[in-house]
Amino acid sequence: MNKEKFVFELLDKYTPDIVIKNSLEQIEKETKGYVTGNIERYDGPIYSYVKPGLATVMGALSTASENVTIDIQQDLGEQGAEQNNFEVFLTVKGLQYYKYRMMFVGYSTISYPVTIVMNEELAIAYSGKRNTVFTVSSMRKLEELIDAAINSDMMVSLIQSLIYESLRQESKIILK
Repeated sequence: MNKEKFVFELLDKYTPDIVIKNSLEQIEKETKGYVTGNIERYDGPIYSYVKPGLATVMGALSTASENVTIDIQQDLGEQGAEQNNFEVFLTVKGLQYYKYRMMFVGYSTISYPVTIVMNEELAIAYSGKRNTVFTVSSMRKLEELIDAAINSDMMVSLIQSLIYESLRQESKIILK
């Protein structure tokens, strides 16, 4: 093994959640606090999945005595990995229970690559395709993705609508 194959200068200094948090701060600043970008831990799955019905579960219980093939490949590779999942969403001043979820973020013990699962409308605005899942290999590419998403015409239009709604809420309070 040749030590010259390795790089010992840290390029991706921040974990994906910190990178996204830093990028989201501009939303609150640019909207004068009417709209805020948030990132918080998320305990659920970040991908679409199939939830087994009761018949499937009962069927699994009834075949418990049958032989089961074990794939040893599942026991090789990364072990004891931590899973970090986050949701990225917008909140609006004056709309206490409103949340616009933009994306989910997932990465393991190793921060990069990071998986981004975008809201379909935002994914189309970002990439021009219905593909909602993106694998991002570096901090720089993640910054570029987040910047492109929050500055897309779709997101700017949505944020403007949210500002208007917040202003309507403020005017209701003043009129009372």
